[in-house]
Amino acid sequence: MSEHLTTCPICEVACGLKIKIEDGNVVSVRGDTEHPPTRGYICPKGTALQGLHHDPDRLRAPLVRRDGELVETTWDGAFRFLRERLGPIAEGGPDAVAWHLGTPLAHDYGSFVYGKTALRLSGARQVYTAATVDHMPMMTAAGLMFGARDTASWSMAAPDVDRCDLLVLIGVNPLVSNATGISAPRGRLKAIRERGGRIIVIDPVRTATAELADQHLAVRPGGDAALLAAVVNVIFAEGLDRLNRLEQHVAGVDALRTAVSPFTPEAVAGRCGIEPPVIRELAREIAAAPSAAIYGRCGAMVQQFGSLNIWLMWVIAAVTGNLDRPGGVLFPLAAAATHNTRGDAAHGYPFPTGRWHTRVGGHPEVLGELPLAALADEILADQSPIRALITIASNGARTAPDSARFEDALRRVELLISVDPYINETTRHADIILPPPSPLHRDYYDLFYEQLISHNHTRYTEPVLPLPDGAYTEHQILMELVGVLGGFGDMDRGVVDDIILSALVHDVVEEPGSVLAHLDPQDVLAALGSERGPQRGLDLLLRAGPYGDHFGARPGGLTLADLKRHPHGIDLGPLQPRLPDNLRTPSGRVELAPDPLVADLARVRDGLGDDHELVIISRRQTRSMNTMLHNIPALMRGKERCTLLLHPDDAAARGLVDGARCEISSATGTIEATVEVSDAVRRGVVSLPHGWGHDGPGLRLRVAEKHPGANLNAITGPLGVDPLSGTAAFNGVQVDVRPLGATAPA
Repeated sequence: MSEHLTTCPICEVACGLKIKIEDGNVVSVRGDTEHPPTRGYICPKGTALQGLHHDPDRLRAPLVRRDGELVETTWDGAFRFLRERLGPIAEGGPDAVAWHLGTPLAHDYGSFVYGKTALRLSGARQVYTAATVDHMPMMTAAGLMFGARDTASWSMAAPDVDRCDLLVLIGVNPLVSNATGISAPRGRLKAIRERGGRIIVIDPVRTATAELADQHLAVRPGGDAALLAAVVNVIFAEGLDRLNRLEQHVAGVDALRTAVSPFTPEAVAGRCGIEPPVIRELAREIAAAPSAAIYGRCGAMVQQFGSLNIWLMWVIAAVTGNLDRPGGVLFPLAAAATHNTRGDAAHGYPFPTGRWHTRVGGHPEVLGELPLAALADEILADQSPIRALITIASNGARTAPDSARFEDALRRVELLISVDPYINETTRHADIILPPPSPLHRDYYDLFYEQLISHNHTRYTEPVLPLPDGAYTEHQILMELVGVLGGFGDMDRGVVDDIILSALVHDVVEEPGSVLAHLDPQDVLAALGSERGPQRGLDLLLRAGPYGDHFGARPGGLTLADLKRHPHGIDLGPLQPRLPDNLRTPSGRVELAPDPLVADLARVRDGLGDDHELVIISRRQTRSMNTMLHNIPALMRGKERCTLLLHPDDAAARGLVDGARCEISSATGTIEATVEVSDAVRRGVVSLPHGWGHDGPGLRLRVAEKHPGANLNAITGPLGVDPLSGTAAFNGVQVDVRPLGATAPA
């Protein structure tokens, strides 16, 4: 028996794990007590790696569609199929092929290092990712305030959980979701209260985190932006603002003051469901706290005003002096070179958006991506240029709004290529499925999420198990796709790897202000070695990063070889003030009142009178991760989890009781679910977890099909998208709930 250290690739927390292997089998998964960020913490998702690795439904060989059926083929046969089918389509130009990239890719550093460069070199414009059904509002607000380059490299302020006196959580439930900035959450949240601090949760549901908190404000869905604008209003109106050292680093204070002036507590109380005195007390408490960290996640983002919510959250931090301050919110200093450590400090370019648009609806690209909510319309439109769709680690048939329309688009596209280990609701429509190996067969480095963490740390782990003979990694599959799309014919795909690495090296070395500007790109390439694969790209970014050796200019600095000698990772210390070095805005300042965000406040003002009788929101669950993990038996034990939370008053008014079956209808469709009556959810709001709906023909998910649940996204879509970020507005959709079989309202 052997024991191996690795990092959990399931969710954004990336917990440290110890995995025991016997005769090639996983026999146990435990937390790594020597992993600094998570300190031995592990949730049920981490233990699921054992079931995921051994799942008999997980694909081990490629499948191609022949005579209407998906049948197994060899990798040579699969790649030949790609050249024969995808090659001619790719000749139609960059818009002929669309990409849908899912959340797990954020954990695959190979795809992350090379993916953006590969897409840019191929001229791809039809790029859709999980960002626009998840966290693009955070990237949009951060980009407009602090600067951004693309969705792989930007600058975000994280909560200093371990030093704050007041923690305000908006639409985030870390005790269940293990939110990025609050890894190993229970102990860290309890520590706040033990040192005399307070926790306030703003959420329509009294979540597990709200139960632990000192105060819970049950905001109406979609009312967050109005509430936060009123908090800023009170801070200015009562003279509670204190920029302190920030004054020299910010711009737009007067414009901000004017922009929030209409949002008095009295004006917003009806929309947000919070009484004016409570709003005033919230503003006063944040302003008076010795230190305050304000933090919001998906609940604050996947709604009509997602970008405004995140912007106002950071604005509150700034005007109370808690931005870039210990105990407030600070900017992580990731080990790998990112946007806020590359180039010239306090200098940047306009926020990248609007360089191209969707044909249907005219939605602008944001940071190089188009809204996933628009993809189905783009495919189904008359004379659509999209002939092929490549999905990688994504299940849009359940994660995109109006999922029935999305599945129509999957059936309509000429060629559907899926890189996925399962036949799920999306890949069952594929013409070819290319399965990546188990996560335990690949090495791990978290390029993306180290930009979000609340304590600086870096870690690389080796594969737990060797790659099976004949299997292909995600990186190798990507190189094959790029080879076909780039017209490289039968060229050795290792040469494609060399070409992409060379482009990445030139990008890093030749950008203005580069720490590697003294070097010749060819010398850097030579120093990275000749062994092909994503480790060369990772080594480049580590050595060009803030702790790196800069290829000899900083002796003793970090390299990948050095990092490998620290299997538990390297603790890089608590977050520290970084302004203005981390800014990449044209002004070189924090933009407190970016024009697009200020202008979008008009939508909030126009909607202050909105008062829908019943709206639906999603919710996270500890044993789920989007549509993943429902095929793992250990995680599916116990009572039914895909239930509709309903307040007792709302249930009584509709003749519903706990455990009854009901129908939930919106302007998009109707689904059925089991009722769970609970006063944890505020009146006028119902809640259903997302990621379920494992039904229909052609699936190969034996466990999930026995627990299908209800597909929330069969009824989302009517609210469209947050216009600034393109993020789907899932939360706050007006619905009707009635007993199963009851007559629907006219």
